[in-house]
Amino acid sequence: MAGTDVDTYTLIKGLGLQTRMNEAEISEMVRVAREGESYAIGVPNGPENEAFEKDFAAMMGCADAVALSSCSSALELAANMSQLGPDDDVIIPAHTYVATAVPFARTGANITWADIDANSRVLSADSVRSLVRDQTRAVVAVHLYGMPVDMDAIMEVADEYGLIVVEDCAQAPGATYKGRRVGSIGDYGCFSFHSAKNITTLGEGGMLAVKEAHDGEVARRLRWMGNWPWEAGRERDWVPSGNNLVVPMPGQWPVNFCLSEISAAVGRAMLKRLDAINEQRRHQANRLIDALADYPELDFPHADYEHEHVYYMAPACYDGGAHGKSHDDLIELLRNKYKLHTNVGNWPLYRSELFDQFGFGEADVPEVDRFYDNMVIFPWWSDMPDDLIDDMAARTRAAMDELRG
Repeated sequence: MAGTDVDTYTLIKGLGLQTRMNEAEISEMVRVAREGESYAIGVPNGPENEAFEKDFAAMMGCADAVALSSCSSALELAANMSQLGPDDDVIIPAHTYVATAVPFARTGANITWADIDANSRVLSADSVRSLVRDQTRAVVAVHLYGMPVDMDAIMEVADEYGLIVVEDCAQAPGATYKGRRVGSIGDYGCFSFHSAKNITTLGEGGMLAVKEAHDGEVARRLRWMGNWPWEAGRERDWVPSGNNLVVPMPGQWPVNFCLSEISAAVGRAMLKRLDAINEQRRHQANRLIDALADYPELDFPHADYEHEHVYYMAPACYDGGAHGKSHDDLIELLRNKYKLHTNVGNWPLYRSELFDQFGFGEADVPEVDRFYDNMVIFPWWSDMPDDLIDDMAARTRAAMDELRG
C-alpha cells in the first residue's frame, strides 16, 4: 500500500474539517477586534458587513447580497420573502440537509419531495416538472456536495409555471453553471460560512443573494428586528425616538439574523481566495477519482452540462452487487482493517422522525434511495496533500479488491 508514512489518525478524523484561516485573515480579525467601532453591525449595516456584501455580490454576479448569521437564516428569509403559506406547495429534493426544508415548513406550506438525477445526484428537473400542481409556488434547487444543479432545466419549469426559485448554495460557494455563479440564477441564493464549509466566518455565517435589488432592502429590514434609520431632516435626533422600527414587509415580523463585524471581516478576506480553494478541491477530487477509475463499482457524481464542481465533499455510490457486497461492507472494512473513516451523507429527510411527525414522511424518490443506500463519503477538507489522497485511494483499492474476492 502506498503512503505508509501518512498519519492514520488524519485519515480517520479528517471528515468535516474546515478550510483553515491564513495569516492575512487572522490579521483582519485582530484588526477589527482592536479598531472596530463595534463588534456588532450598525444601522442598517456596519462597515465590515457592507464591504463583505459588496465584494460578495460583485463576485457572484447578483443584484445585492445581505450578510446573515447562517445559511439557515438566509433560507428563512427566502421562505418568508416568498410569502408562502398553508395554501402553497414547495418542491424540495428529498436528499439534502435538514436546514433546506425546515424554514419552508415553518411557513405552513406543504413540502413535496423531489428526486435527484441519476448522474449528477442533485435535483432532477424532470422530477420537479412531474410534481408541479396548481398550489405549487416555489422550488428549492440544492447544489449539494458542491455539484451545481442543471439550472437551465429548472428555470424552464419555473418560468412555465410561474415558480419562485431558491438556490441552496450552502455547500457550493463559487461553483459555476454555464459560466454563472450558483446563487445568481434563481430569485434567491442562500450561502453558508459554517466552519465545515469551503470558506468560513469564524464558525457560523451566511449570505442571501437576491435577483431584485429591492429584495436586498427588504432583507435588511427583516434582519435586525425592524431597526431602520429615520428619514433625514429631523430637527431633533431624539424626537420621537433615537431609533426607528419599521414593518419590514406586510405580514412579516422581523428577526435577528445579524453577522458580527469581526466575522464579516474574516469572510471578506477569505472570499479573496475562494476560487483558489475551490481549484485545490477540484485537484484533490480529480486525483482521487482518477486513482479509482478502474473500479466502476464506485461511481462519483458527474454531469454532462457545463459546470464547475467545488467538491464540498467527495461522495460516491458503491455498487457491489456483482460481488454480493453492500456499502456497509465497504465502509466497515475500510474502518476496521484499513483505518479509513468513510461515512454516508444526508439522511433522506422523509425517512426522519422529524419530517414524518409533521406529515412529510412519504416520497417517491428511487434515485435518492439508490444513492443514499449505496453511498460512501471520503474524508475531505481543503489542502489535502497529494500523498494523503494517494494513500486514501490505495486503502480504498485494497478494500475493494478484497470485496471482489
